[in-house]
Amino acid sequence: MRVLKAPLSLLILVALALCLVYQNALHNSFHYDDFHSLTANTHIRDLANVGAFFQRPEMFSSMPERAMYRPLVLVSYALNFWLAGLDARIFHLFNLGLHGLCVLLVYGLARTLGGGERPAALGALLFALHPVNAEVVNYVSSRSESLAACFYLAALLAYLQGRKRYFQGGRIAVLCGALSLLAYAGALLCKSIAITLPAALLLYEFLRREKSHRRGLSFVLPCHLGYWALSATYLLLVRSWIEGALGTPIRPAVEQIATQAKAAIYYLHLLVLPVRLSVEHPLDVSSGLGAAPVALALALLATIGAALCIWRSQPALLVAGWMVLALLPASVVPLNVLVNEHRLYLSLALGCGCLGLSGCLSRRWSRWRMGAGGLVLLLGILSHQRNPVWKDELSLWSDAVSKAPGQYRAHMHLGGALEQQGRMREALQSYEQAARIAPAVVEVHYNRGNALRALGRIEEAINAYRAALALNPDHTETQINLAELYRRLNQVELAAELLLRARDLKPGSADIQRRLGTVYKAQGRIQEAEAAYLRALELDPGLAEACYNLANLYAVQGKEQQAIALYRRALELQPDHANALNNLGWLLHDRGTYEEAAQVFARGLLRAPDKVFFYYGLARSQEALEQASKALANYREYLRRAGQVRPEVAEDIRQRLQRLDPRAP
Repeated sequence: MRVLKAPLSLLILVALALCLVYQNALHNSFHYDDFHSLTANTHIRDLANVGAFFQRPEMFSSMPERAMYRPLVLVSYALNFWLAGLDARIFHLFNLGLHGLCVLLVYGLARTLGGGERPAALGALLFALHPVNAEVVNYVSSRSESLAACFYLAALLAYLQGRKRYFQGGRIAVLCGALSLLAYAGALLCKSIAITLPAALLLYEFLRREKSHRRGLSFVLPCHLGYWALSATYLLLVRSWIEGALGTPIRPAVEQIATQAKAAIYYLHLLVLPVRLSVEHPLDVSSGLGAAPVALALALLATIGAALCIWRSQPALLVAGWMVLALLPASVVPLNVLVNEHRLYLSLALGCGCLGLSGCLSRRWSRWRMGAGGLVLLLGILSHQRNPVWKDELSLWSDAVSKAPGQYRAHMHLGGALEQQGRMREALQSYEQAARIAPAVVEVHYNRGNALRALGRIEEAINAYRAALALNPDHTETQINLAELYRRLNQVELAAELLLRARDLKPGSADIQRRLGTVYKAQGRIQEAEAAYLRALELDPGLAEACYNLANLYAVQGKEQQAIALYRRALELQPDHANALNNLGWLLHDRGTYEEAAQVFARGLLRAPDKVFFYYGLARSQEALEQASKALANYREYLRRAGQVRPEVAEDIRQRLQRLDPRAP
């Protein structure tokens, strides 16, 4: 299988090119879907869960409603975490290595299809350095695309090699067929885009049928039966997701066709002229086929199709067919994001793998080589320049807003990035701009409400949450946050009503049960509050806040031992829980265990040095232990740091200072 053996010079060239182009990408951070599927996804932190990844799609995310059946992607995440925790560099390095492997498979595909070494190497380098592929290296979650593409290319390559070997009478053909089926199964376990492989192989057989003969059917038929059997099995596994996507689609079929017609031309533009790349592209949903941009896109697509049919070039038809098939799943199923650069990954790999199929590049290499070298260099420079945009969420979404100022998602995510940095006023401006662009989108009002709440503009926050619920009365996140505001305003009846609705929508949510307990407690319904807290801990034994809330309830009831045990449990789960430390310290102090109380307050200062109340608690315990000098120092430190202190507290401390040091002013 010499065609699969890339020359050493090419291996060195590809490795060097990828290192030079992507060396400034390895220190970039996590982004967007990475947060729910990776950084907050505790399932990937234990290799013991590997078997469950293949059985439970909800393990794909920390948010069960975002379940996806991509077990091999989760396995790769778990291995990365086992190696280096949540070190983003290791995740990016894995993505880069995977991209490099796909580059070699593209070279192998080009050689197998009959291209010469130089055209095959050119195709591999074009694929390696094309700027649209920068997203696959920089955005960890797009690993599903590159991992699926890797298995897809391997399956395609093994099939083509087996077919060729079978015609030559080689026994290795059977092994190639088995490897192809195994690789196809792997691709399906990464992402649903792989489902098009059997159709891609049928297209190949149809276009190259004059080179077939009956004997080849003994290889082709068993393989294709295997592919279609695997496809049927996969569709059965993910049927609930498919039924949800197609049964209650995001947009009607006419809108999807019209929008994806524009998207097809836009994708062609990105491949030919990869400039102004962005995580959010300026493409909007089209409501019908009669709009001028849609009609123009359909006319262009029809012209391209007619030209291919008239030309009747088998290589051109194969390239076009394979590239279209690779994009088909994302085009048929309505998705929230209309255009994504990483969706082009497999399509571009197949296109580059077919480079030189007609043989014209090999025959005219001397004419093409200077231009080809310049093109590769230009693509590498563009990719290198693209990497810093992915440095963090702020740089990524600032770039998106500058290139697509009319897209509400860009403004919404920029607001989120600003919020993470504590720049709440700027975040609010972004959310308000998103609301102006898309006033009918629930999330923009929800995020705007969160920003207003953080800024202390409570009435405006309530109005924003109400606007969100007017659009979607079942938006549980809004119900929860609005209920919290009502609770703070002592409007507990309204808070309870919202939380009960949220609980009905998400009966398995431990956090909603916990919040309901706080409202019941405020209403004086102590037994119901206790039951709600216990139910929350039953649903999620690791919910530290529920332990804390129940401990507070027991402390008020005088159940000190139970309260202390729950405070300690909360601190095991969340060691820096300042309120749990403070309440535990005072409970121990009031029981007369001053030494232990002092230790808890001191631990609080280590965990949260900005919480000045720990100085007061520590001083009180030290005073009880007759450690006068330490108590004096901590009382004074408390007064120095606390700023405005309630008059009665200030007077109490003044009297204590007098007792500890009569010379104190």
